[in-house]
Amino acid sequence: MKTIVVKIGGSLAIDESKLLDFAAAAAEVSKEFRLVIVHGGGKDINANIALLNEEPKFIDGLRVTTPAIMDMVEMTLSGKVNKKLVRMLLSNNANAAGISGVDSKLLEAKPLQGKGDLGAVGDIFKVNTQILEAFFSANITPVISPVSYGDGISYNVNADTAASEIAIALKADCFVLISDISGVLDENKKIFPRLNKELANRLIEKGVISGGMIPKVRGALASIERGLKAIHIVGWEGAEIFKKQIAGTGNSGSIVS
Repeated sequence: MKTIVVKIGGSLAIDESKLLDFAAAAAEVSKEFRLVIVHGGGKDINANIALLNEEPKFIDGLRVTTPAIMDMVEMTLSGKVNKKLVRMLLSNNANAAGISGVDSKLLEAKPLQGKGDLGAVGDIFKVNTQILEAFFSANITPVISPVSYGDGISYNVNADTAASEIAIALKADCFVLISDISGVLDENKKIFPRLNKELANRLIEKGVISGGMIPKVRGALASIERGLKAIHIVGWEGAEIFKKQIAGTGNSGSIVS
């Protein structure tokens, strides 16, 4: 049975109608494939961080994470967002369970180096896939918050990066990153049908690829170098297009390879 890893975030994580549409489609996919869902929730986090009177700060698309922000990130991702998505999948008759990278040390991380002072931002060095295999054996779809474990504390890990590491560790047959936009765009806002490392680095240097798309593209390219065949970076355009991407017959969005 094929293994599918899907990462969702952005507006899809907070738009109830889109999320319900995704949950219904994912529930159908889970009947045919070993499905893993990794989620972000940056907009929910920003709304909650506003209560702390701390201005969100980012370096290369990564959130600077103070101790107070780390608490809010964990509560928001591993609590609110994770359980909302699990409830929606259960309502569509998918056997789903929520888990974070902290649980059973699913995702082990160390401080991310070389990006400036990011605080409690982590870099995953190990994915304990036997935990996910146990879920698959029980016919359960794991829904994963990217908050990770390291030296007795929790680390904030970019959800795109976490999904990439999980896809690589599982040797996934298909890896889909669902973004707010329909793919990686050029200067004229047209989608790149294919993107390689050299072109991606030039576009990042020129600022064409920026913000949260930087870790998406870098994570995708790193995944290719470490054994995955292709990564689809797409927008949410409905259940049928989503299923076509998984089946390898879709032509929307970007394939990074």
